[in-house]
Amino acid sequence: MKLQINVPVSGLDLANLLQGEEGFFLCQNRGQNYVTVAKAGHSIAFGPTPIGRVIQETPTANLGPEPWVVTKISNSTEFGEFRGTSGGSVSSR
Repeated sequence: MKLQINVPVSGLDLANLLQGEEGFFLCQNRGQNYVTVAKAGHSIAFGPTPIGRVIQETPTANLGPEPWVVTKISNSTEFGEFRGTSGGSVSSR
């Protein structure tokens, strides 16, 4: 299954969700956001790397597995293209 940009999917196994995919992904689990890059032949080529506020998990009994929510952000596999971007436009003069 090829994931579409900005269409979230969920499942318990992150590597399985990204199998056969290529691109840059926002992955969420237990309230924490992560970025992950998937490349051909590698379901997880980079990450998952936490972004935003790091949530310290408190161990509790019988919580069970929490599903991953994965959203494809881009078809690009170059993480450097996304570092330091603020979402604003840059005008050239």
